[in-house]
Amino acid sequence: MTTTYHITDIRNIALAGHGASGKTTLADALMHLTGASERRGSVDDGTSVSDVDEEEKRRHYTIDCHLLHMEWRDKQIHLIDSPGYPDFIGNAFSALAAVENVILAVSAPSGIEINTRRLFQEATKLGLGRIIALTKLDAENVDFLKTLEALRTTFGPRCVPLNVPVGQGSKLTGVINVLDPPAEIPDGCPLSPADASRMVVEQIVETDDDLMARYLEGEQIGLEELRVAANHAIASGLLVPILCVSVKKDVGLRELIDFVAECGLDPSEVHRHASADSETDPVEITPAEDGELIAQVFKTTNDLFMGKLSYIRIHSGRLSSDSTLVNLRTGKTNRLAHLYRLQGKSQEEIREAIAGDIVAVAKFDDLHVSDTVSTASAQNSKKPMFLRAIHFPTPMVPRAVEPKTREDEPRISAGLAKIADEDPTFTFRRDNQTHELVISGMSELHLDVIQHRLKNRYKLDMNTHIPNVPYLETILGESEAHHRHKKQTGGRGQFADVQLRVRPLPRGQKFNFVDAIKGGVIPGQYIPAVEKGVREQIEKGVISGNQVVDVEVEVFFGGYHAVDSSEQAFKTASAAAFRKAFLAAKPVLLEPIVTIEVTVPGEKFGDVSGDLATRRGHITGMDSLPGNIQVIKARIPLSEVLRYATDLKSMTAGQGSFTMDFEGYEPVPPNIQQAIVDKYTKSRAGIEED
Repeated sequence: MTTTYHITDIRNIALAGHGASGKTTLADALMHLTGASERRGSVDDGTSVSDVDEEEKRRHYTIDCHLLHMEWRDKQIHLIDSPGYPDFIGNAFSALAAVENVILAVSAPSGIEINTRRLFQEATKLGLGRIIALTKLDAENVDFLKTLEALRTTFGPRCVPLNVPVGQGSKLTGVINVLDPPAEIPDGCPLSPADASRMVVEQIVETDDDLMARYLEGEQIGLEELRVAANHAIASGLLVPILCVSVKKDVGLRELIDFVAECGLDPSEVHRHASADSETDPVEITPAEDGELIAQVFKTTNDLFMGKLSYIRIHSGRLSSDSTLVNLRTGKTNRLAHLYRLQGKSQEEIREAIAGDIVAVAKFDDLHVSDTVSTASAQNSKKPMFLRAIHFPTPMVPRAVEPKTREDEPRISAGLAKIADEDPTFTFRRDNQTHELVISGMSELHLDVIQHRLKNRYKLDMNTHIPNVPYLETILGESEAHHRHKKQTGGRGQFADVQLRVRPLPRGQKFNFVDAIKGGVIPGQYIPAVEKGVREQIEKGVISGNQVVDVEVEVFFGGYHAVDSSEQAFKTASAAAFRKAFLAAKPVLLEPIVTIEVTVPGEKFGDVSGDLATRRGHITGMDSLPGNIQVIKARIPLSEVLRYATDLKSMTAGQGSFTMDFEGYEPVPPNIQQAIVDKYTKSRAGIEED
């Protein structure tokens, strides 16, 4: 297929909102209405055009973002259906990075939920045009006026109803365009179309001085002028239209897609920026159809049949199916054999795509999310331009994992790497201190989905548990100790005599070894063995099985035997001497401290801040956000928040979220230290008995 449209004909839209707000059902209805699908898909019976993954079909909700396309009123509409639950918000952020418009689905019976706020804020930050689709107006207990008031209170007076329902709940029969109402207004409108029209017109004319002057003089502004001005107002962020929808009753669907085609932003109306490097000021990209290709990877998948598939948003230039692409981050190139336009799980081969298009390329394994791609000619440019990396929230829920069978151990890292490549909110690492393989995600549900994918795709089964806290051991005082290792078992014996001192180092200095032997009481060839014995004990720890840090060890005296001394004997003696000296030098445990920011509804502030205090948290600050949202900032031990995602969800009925960053290490309180040491001592006793 060759491109027959231009950049101004394109409408890129992310369909976003909280879980169960009806996004995917709305996407299926729009696909059917525009003729892009022959029959209307259903989430419940697994026939949705959008939810194509086996996990999505099994769970009946969206997990990934899925690309759909349709034509309406000579416009090319690319629609990305994104997940609604906070557990999968990374994929929603991917979708927002690839579009100029977002339709934010808000369930009329449920109202504004946590992901509604987060996605509205992210869309605002990205400068996207925002449209609110008020869904499920046919449901029971719907109060249109109450929901409208909540939207305007939370997101401001820029939110105005472009249409009003005729009836609501089971009595819903249609909607009225408040800018072009019928001559006779039917009964049952919860808000007068004339009052709604006044709200809309006043919000639109505020963005244009000329229109404002004419409106204040009593002039009636024409419908076409209002449409043009509405487009500019949406682009400037000063107008957020609200449109009423009921998929079940086929109400408001045509009005919604009409408005998108007429007033939605095209790719030339949202500013994108790129820079040569992190220190160079970003410059605005001109989204020209003809020019140097600048495009960005916003999503990748690993398909068992097609291999790696990279979703690319073209911001400038033109891409052909036989182009040679270059990844500007790595310099690697790949000559394309195919260029795809996606429709859910199906692919349509196309010959070219232009600025504004969203396409997919296969088997370019070097591409990762956020990479900027261009054509090979850009590689020779002195200063290739990189698009800003896509922002993703940091995964906060850690779990230690191990394969259920030993045979899977070599394969588990490869499987996790493929999942992490697809999902920037999933990470894995080997903890050098605890020696555990630790995965991190947005929630327990997120990690559960990942475990199912590992099993279904790669036949990998895993056991999981809360990871061990990476404590550290150190000392507060100085001491010295002596150990003589002597063993005679027939034949050559073992002998080594070591005396050493330990003293604390400033935090972060780790370890220092001092050779203070004089007169050859320990021959020089055994000094490295003394140091090695100490280092090995430092790795194992003394009081809790955790690594020792910030300690200086000085070997100052000892003895040897001309026949029975050996490197192994001195390693054994120095390790034992170090243990004795460490125990006599006021040993302490250090625990990791994190800074945490918890975002909660105002009415939950007291519960959450009180709970943080019970977890040994110290509140350092507070902020208020629009919509009665509070942000609590605190310092808290990592050990107290390993299960915090689940606990916060319970405390706030799913309305809370948090981020945290590692800050440093501090001593563990004596009573908690003793409990940890006792537990370790008991576990060691069990091992030794066995």
